Amino acid sequence: MDKIKTRNEISSNDKWNIELIYKDTEEFNKDLNQAKLELDKLVELEEKFLENSESFKKFFMQDEITSRTLDKLFIYANCKSDEDKANSIYQELLGKITNLYAEYNEKTASIIPKILKTDKEVIYQYIEEQEFLAPYKYFFDCILITKDHTLSEEVEKTLSAYAPVLGASEDASSYLINADLRFGTIKNEEKEEEELTETNYTNFIRSKDRKVRKEAFHKMYTTYKGVENTLTSTYNTAVNYDAITARLRNYNSSIEMYLKPRNIPIELYNNLIQVVRENLHTLYEYYDIKKDILKLDEFHLYDGYVNVTKENEKKYSFDEAKELVINALSILGNDYTEVLKSAFADGWIDKYPNKGKRGGAYSIGNYDTHPYVLLNYTNTYNDVSTIAHELGHAMHSYYTAKNNPYITADYPIFLAEIASTTNELLLSHYMYENSTSKEEKLNILNEKLDLFKATIFRQTMFAEFEKNAHDYVDNKNVLTSDYLCDMYYKLNKDYFGKNVVVDNEIRYEWLRIPHFYTPFYVYQYATSLSISCYVAENIIKNTPGFKEKYIEFLASGGRDYPLEVLKIIDIDLCDTKVFESAMNTFKETLDKFKKVYYEK
Repeated sequence: MDKIKTRNEISSNDKWNIELIYKDTEEFNKDLNQAKLELDKLVELEEKFLENSESFKKFFMQDEITSRTLDKLFIYANCKSDEDKANSIYQELLGKITNLYAEYNEKTASIIPKILKTDKEVIYQYIEEQEFLAPYKYFFDCILITKDHTLSEEVEKTLSAYAPVLGASEDASSYLINADLRFGTIKNEEKEEEELTETNYTNFIRSKDRKVRKEAFHKMYTTYKGVENTLTSTYNTAVNYDAITARLRNYNSSIEMYLKPRNIPIELYNNLIQVVRENLHTLYEYYDIKKDILKLDEFHLYDGYVNVTKENEKKYSFDEAKELVINALSILGNDYTEVLKSAFADGWIDKYPNKGKRGGAYSIGNYDTHPYVLLNYTNTYNDVSTIAHELGHAMHSYYTAKNNPYITADYPIFLAEIASTTNELLLSHYMYENSTSKEEKLNILNEKLDLFKATIFRQTMFAEFEKNAHDYVDNKNVLTSDYLCDMYYKLNKDYFGKNVVVDNEIRYEWLRIPHFYTPFYVYQYATSLSISCYVAENIIKNTPGFKEKYIEFLASGGRDYPLEVLKIIDIDLCDTKVFESAMNTFKETLDKFKKVYYEK
């Protein structure tokens, strides 16, 4: 195994060029001091910002100046800190900008409540009178849509003050799961005793040795059974908090409280669940095939994660990965390809692991910088796919910043994963079409099937679980451990089908899912991949005019509600065609897998 290098041993050609933002800490500190002065100016302007359209404009002009400086400072400090977490100089810089952001948030906290207390007509009149404010209309739309659900200033202050206490259930569950729970030891594939943890459970459940994955499964969920009452209590508190808040704010339900501010109809959420349920027979077939390949008499839940194809052990140098990604994404047109080449050539990407470097991968950037991409490239195919994924985010950020004023130069979370997963699908298509061996084709198809299983089917099951739980409490019922475990067990029976042995221990799996403490979020994973399937399919089929529409979509930023932006690429999520298209893609992929696997 190669020795991991220090940061200084990494070639400058393999590092991102963060020094384009600030050449050194002296420049950073100079801008930091300037940001403090800009914030003081902003606070001065707040006192009279609602007096007339001119004072309103001046406040938001100053807010933009302040925010843009803060954004630049944060990008620099965050990226330099992630280069080497042991470097105290950059940890200090990150601490400074984090504290200044907190000060900014504190000093501007009353802005939105003051806007909400003002007549809508006044705000829109100010926008009409001041050309600078025209791009801010959607920003104010998003604020004013909550006006009818905003309470008196005194009540809002009280709710805000109690929020950390009432929201502490998530922290309590996290501490219990990640710090206090102990799962004991199991025998690994080498027959050695090894401690089971939340982190390494994924490795064990994917083990080729069935005894290992079975023991890991049973030990994990038997341990959770021992704390079911505690974790039911923390989750019950979180769901009740939502139900009480929804009633206080005059929403009809908890789900409406989370979806309405983004103009997302509940119909969309229900459509996703309906279409996925109507297509579960294809998922059942997927499990039947895995059972056949693994030559099992019974297929249990702990058999669902093991890879049924030969592992792709091929190594790809970074230059090979770069060529693959550029070739795969060149289908998006010359302009996209040229910018992509710049990303590789002009210091956007930090390629390799080094001592102290943050793990994983991400894309980050702001209005006044190009995007930056952190990788920890180790020459696997998964790393190649990660490059395509993160550059999807980066290109989305590039186009939205290039084509929008600052206030609309960021895309909403609802749309955030579309460009990245579209790139993954386009890479997968390219790799499949250009693969030369049966094993390689099977591996590519299997990865795609697993992506669908995890991102559409599993996340939709999660979405159904949390909707049922919130609806139950909205209707004045009390969540009990029996109700939640029984409901989760039944959902697993539904989603896995009669040919899979749904082990009783799965009743306790919901206890370990942290996303349930971020209500009505997981459906977006399934929705994004569904949209990406539709996008990739039209790009590959070369649907007339679609590529141009897709680039326009990438350039749209945050200028309108997500569902309105999606209409650029002919998507109306209030019907079911996109979800049905994703289900068709899953079925077609499964049919290809069967054909390749069983061919002589």
